[in-house]
Amino acid sequence: MNRTDLTFYLMGKKYGFDLKKMVDFTMQSQYWSADEIHKYQLEKLQKMIHHAYAKVPYYTKLMREMGMEPGDFKAIDDLAAFPILRKETIQANPESFLASDWKRHHPLQRSTGGTTGIPFAYYNDVLSWGLNWATKIRTFAWGGYQLGRDRIAVMKGGSMMREGKLSLRAKLWRFLQRNYSIPIARMNSEEMEQGIQDIQRYKIRFLRGYPSALLALAKHLSQTNRTIPMKGIFTTAEMLFPEHREEIEKVFMCPINDAYGCGEGMVGASQCEMHSSYHIHVETSYLELVDQDGQAVPAGVEGEIIASSLHDFAMPFIRYAPGDRAVFGEGKCACGRSLPLFDAIKGRASDLIYLPNGNVINGLSLPFEMLGKILKQFQLVQAEDDRLLLNVVPQPGFTAKDRAWLQDYLTSVAGDGVRVEVKELQEIAKTEAGKFRYVIAKKNV
Repeated sequence: MNRTDLTFYLMGKKYGFDLKKMVDFTMQSQYWSADEIHKYQLEKLQKMIHHAYAKVPYYTKLMREMGMEPGDFKAIDDLAAFPILRKETIQANPESFLASDWKRHHPLQRSTGGTTGIPFAYYNDVLSWGLNWATKIRTFAWGGYQLGRDRIAVMKGGSMMREGKLSLRAKLWRFLQRNYSIPIARMNSEEMEQGIQDIQRYKIRFLRGYPSALLALAKHLSQTNRTIPMKGIFTTAEMLFPEHREEIEKVFMCPINDAYGCGEGMVGASQCEMHSSYHIHVETSYLELVDQDGQAVPAGVEGEIIASSLHDFAMPFIRYAPGDRAVFGEGKCACGRSLPLFDAIKGRASDLIYLPNGNVINGLSLPFEMLGKILKQFQLVQAEDDRLLLNVVPQPGFTAKDRAWLQDYLTSVAGDGVRVEVKELQEIAKTEAGKFRYVIAKKNV
């Protein structure tokens, strides 16, 4: 048994599923026809709706009020009869979303990182979680990385801690996976130099982590005219802006495979070796994109992501809105895989600031190239409906003229009746999970 298969076996043994079988399944399903995808998702949704009606108080009550029975769900389009489910509804009565037989599904308690400002706890079935991991392993394969065979350094928050604080079991598990961690809590020069030394000492050739953490490491290296050749980089959890992608790829001399994920709905979409569109992981959830009125949008038009998990029976979420936005692509990717596509992840709903004068500021519209020349960090906060606060950590040589330009630029973008303030800071705080938010709308302050 090779190291990869041993990793799959032990991981499955730990949680009670056959990970290798799941990985093999996803390697086949990536080439399914549109009809095969539709058949699979319809069958899973019908099973989930029957279960939700029989076992989950929220859906039992909802479907009875709608005059709907499980047998009425005959086509995927019938899903539109369900209202869009938002986090506030779940938070108001989380117990009503737990199935009466929730324990038999061996659920794992999870929680959101609060990137949309509304954190809450939820459950993933262990089999659902395993299948989600299988799609991640498939994504790694697209980028040339094989779990257990190749060494990878991870730059994330949450459970990623220094090796010295890990249990012996955790250390052995990391050793088996050849998984090394680089702390990102502070990301000062000392921490980054230690991370660079680890990368070189252990001959690490793959990186995975938050774009903001990888960007900080890339900037640190470029300031001393250094590069470190990598074979592949995997980014997730935050927006990856084009300018940041270019800078990271230049320093590490390899392309990035970006990914989008949402644990609550088991949503996943990842870039392949083409490094352009995002392949949607159809095996774990059914996705829709809707406009502000809840109507489906066509390919090429930005919409809000609506997700229905296909395998989370302990705590089902049907037509759940994680607060993110995307654009469906048309046709197939040049790689030959038949999975449907997102042409772009346009930004979290919380990255859109709605102003009382009717203007909307999208985080993607900010001039990152120009801002990067005068600022180390920035964060735009809608402090009040009609007041914007731009928190900045200046670069050396930041002048009064630069500050005035920031003030004038933001005032022109915001429009009439909006107050603008620029505030200089030594550091801008990350979330508890170690993530960084560029834009915070008022509803999330």
